[in-house]
This record gives sequence, structure tokens and C-alpha cells, in this order.
Amino acid sequence: MLNPHVEAGKPFFVDEPLQKYEICVLVGVLGDIQGQVICGMTTKTATGIISRMLMTEVNEIDQMGESAICELKNIIIGTASTNLSLVGYHCNITPPLFITGGKIPEFLKHIHTALAIPIKTPFGDVDINLALRKDEMRD
Repeated sequence: MLNPHVEAGKPFFVDEPLQKYEICVLVGVLGDIQGQVICGMTTKTATGIISRMLMTEVNEIDQMGESAICELKNIIIGTASTNLSLVGYHCNITPPLFITGGKIPEFLKHIHTALAIPIKTPFGDVDINLALRKDEMRD
């Protein structure tokens, strides 16, 4: 969808992933694996991605732009959860939550560290932050 030239970089740990980025799109994961997946990026990267998805120049993120970037996140996490189910981990995902300006909802303030996988796109870097754990009750 974005371009065939998308590459993953070397994973790293990040502190306070919900505060690090100008734009975050968060999806909750429930089931055998639980937690949050946070897609973090700059506003410039987000507007570039939205422009590509909507096939028109976007300079500000409006409701349509939020919807587009959230849909991309649904595609990424939906594909990942499908692949996890193929190896025996059953997961459901929550609707995406768009966060900007560091306005972190109270129920997410417990997230302090995540494993980030940098994704290099033609529009800028996007970090996929994983704050996940295996549900021990399901063993």
C-alpha cells in the first residue's frame, strides 16, 4: 500500500513510547498474547502516509486522515494476529486509538517500556512498539 520499498530496521527498547512520538496509533491485543501495539511517527511521516493512502496532498491531519492511518494500523496488526493464529496463538485486536500531542488516556499510563521495530518508509520512519506479554492463565 505504501510502496514496495519498506524495510524493517534493528529492534530496540524505547522508554515512554506514548510520549516519544508526535503521532501514535495504538491497538490493544487480547487473547493468548495481551498488551498494546503502538505505531509511533512524526506528523510529517503521518501526512506523507495519509497523502499516499488518500491519493491527494495532505498537509494537516483531519478526521479522514486519522481514519486512514488507523486503517493502515488495522491492516498491519490484523495480519500479525492472523499469522500468530497460524502458529497456535489466538488473539483479538481492539479498534485503533489515535493519540497526538502526548494526551495519554489514564488507562494507558502504565506503559513505560516497549520493544520498537523501526520501519523505514519513503515518507519517514515508523516505529512499531510492542508492549505485549503472554497470557499465563491460558497455559
